[in-house]
Amino acid sequence: MNVFRHWPTLAVLAVALALPHLTRGTQTEFATEVMITGMFALSLNILIGRLGLISFGHGLFLGVGAYLAAFMLRYVSENLFLLLAAALLVGIVVSALVGAMVLRLGGVGFVMITIAFCQLFYVLVLSTQAWSGGINGIPSIPRPKLWGGHDLPDWLSLDSEFTFYYVVLVALVLLVYGLKRLDASPLGSVFAGIRQNAARMRALGYPVRRFQLIGFVMAGSLAAVAGALQASLFSLVDPSLLFWTTSGEVILMVILGGVAALYGPLVGAVLFLALFHYLGTLTDHWRLVLGIVFVVVVLYAPNGLVPLVTNALRRRRGDAKPDAGAAAPGLPEEAA
Repeated sequence: MNVFRHWPTLAVLAVALALPHLTRGTQTEFATEVMITGMFALSLNILIGRLGLISFGHGLFLGVGAYLAAFMLRYVSENLFLLLAAALLVGIVVSALVGAMVLRLGGVGFVMITIAFCQLFYVLVLSTQAWSGGINGIPSIPRPKLWGGHDLPDWLSLDSEFTFYYVVLVALVLLVYGLKRLDASPLGSVFAGIRQNAARMRALGYPVRRFQLIGFVMAGSLAAVAGALQASLFSLVDPSLLFWTTSGEVILMVILGGVAALYGPLVGAVLFLALFHYLGTLTDHWRLVLGIVFVVVVLYAPNGLVPLVTNALRRRRGDAKPDAGAAAPGLPEEAA
């Protein structure tokens, strides 16, 4: 039966629903941060895992969404749904403009120009201190509300850690479900064909660059939504979101969890943030530990941790052919 087939997913969802009642204070906030970062990693995996495009500028869209949230929540409206709709729309526009330019290049050129765009916006924010706060960012951002008006009950405001957690959980579940449907759709099949061999898809008559732009816009708009939620969670926007290292960190999350696995980026985000938060309190050299973990994963689980575990479970059940997953994509070929 399908219910028993999907029992691991249902078990994880049940734990996620109960988690705020088992944690307190900053622990609930950390769980919310993990889910938002997981959404950011899942958005990048549309490029890496489905199109074979390695972008070191994905933090640009996270930062765009975060700064948009700062201005909207302070000066326009605190309505959550209006904020998310605006972040989605602005993410679509910015990623469409950026994608139309960067997708003209392939290989190392694509990687380098995405870094250049990310750094360009970073410098722009630093040089416009009057409206962006410069290096100090924008503090004291109010949290959004599920409904307008004053004297609202706690559960209608994201000032409640419980409400914020469940709002992000719903957003994450919808995103995972949407990506699962994408992978099973004709568009997902086209994405997979482009990842495996863009030249062959071009020869078959597919407008490769147009499909790459569609994927680029999907990834950028979802990253902007994650940025808006992150700014709302911490009530602060930091220009470091736009620095290229933010994009490098999320690439590590995707690779650690598994590029070809649906839940791989989520697992990578959990591992990365756990090392950051908990090892960071013990030593300033937590990045050294992360580097060692990354090297070990690349050497012994090149497809990521999720495929490693799922293949081990299949072998334990006696399945003849473990699912190795799709090979990790290389640098993008020249776009059509």
